[in-house]
Order: sequence, then structure tokens, then C-alpha cells
Amino acid sequence: MGFFSKIIPGMSKSSDKRIEGCVQACENLYKLSVSMFPDKDPHEHLVIVLCTIWTRSGVYKEAEIDKPTQSREIVSYTLLPACLPPENRARVLAYKLIMEEKDLSSRISKRYPEYYKEYSETSKSIWDAKRNGSLDELYCLYNKNKLHQMMMFNKKNKNIAKEYSGNCNKAYAQGNIVSEVIRMIGQVSRTVTQQRIRLCI
Repeated sequence: MGFFSKIIPGMSKSSDKRIEGCVQACENLYKLSVSMFPDKDPHEHLVIVLCTIWTRSGVYKEAEIDKPTQSREIVSYTLLPACLPPENRARVLAYKLIMEEKDLSSRISKRYPEYYKEYSETSKSIWDAKRNGSLDELYCLYNKNKLHQMMMFNKKNKNIAKEYSGNCNKAYAQGNIVSEVIRMIGQVSRTVTQQRIRLCI
């Protein structure tokens, strides 16, 4: 889905400002999410960031984000940045959003070579892990929620499976990252409004 297909009314549509605004928005929202919910995994923080941006920019309505199709897209979209160290997660998510827009993607490689280089270098560990089949290990290094690990990579850990085997439907519902963070997304969004945090998206 094209993130910039619906820009918030009144925000500048200049490509440069959209690039800078997206990076800043992702970084600021990620820091806010971590400060408000320090016990959550990076993947959950990134879901909060993406949902906040997408709902505020009109990509999705708040009532839509926990529907199965949208939830799968949101979780998949944030999976790879969740496999990175803290200092790179939000920026790579921002670059991922930017790279989806043809105009911005070509512009970032010409006008912002440092961003493009950072994106390429930072993402290398992810693509290497995907190629050699160790992405699950990279994910588990930073994300400790066992149920989410099972859901992301169909892990066959018998101890975990036994612990949650009582009710498969309930386990799946608990494992839906988007549904788990719906309340937190609302809290972050309210905080952004109350503190008048400007998101140039």
C-alpha cells in the first residue's frame, strides 16, 4: 500500500520534506512508544509506530487496523525492522515506507545518498539472514515474546506449544500482535495530540 498516497491535509507535499518528515516521524513515535511501554518487544513498538502513521495519514481508519487482512499486512511490514538493533529499527521502517514510492525512492538515491547508503548497509544483516535461513534467530535475539515467535516462524517448540495448546483459537487471538497493541496505539495517538507532537507525514 502506498503510504504517501494520502497525505495529511495541510502538510507539505514537497518530496524533501516528506522524506525528512517520514524519518523523523518514525523515530519520534518509536522513542515515544518505548518510553510509554518499555516492557514490550521491538516488533510491538514498530506496529504501534506504523499503525499511528497509517491511521493519521488516512491509509487506514482506526476501526480497520485489527481486521485480519490489515493486521497481517501491518505485522509483515514491521517484521524485518524488528530484527535490527534499537538504533536502526525506526529509520529502516521509514526507509521502507519511502522506498515504496517511486518518486521518493529515486529522489532519496540522488538527493540523500547518505540515507540510501544507511538503508542498504543497515538492512544487509536482514537480507543475509533471510538468505541463510536464520531470520528467526535474528528475530528471537531482540523479540522475547514466545507466542509471537511461534506465530512469525511456525516454531515447533513443544514446551511453548504445550503451554498454549489449551485453546488454539485463543492462542491465535493472543498472538495477533496488532490486536494486542490496539489500546497502546490509541494511547500513543492521544499523547501525540496532547503534546502537540508534529508529525510531518
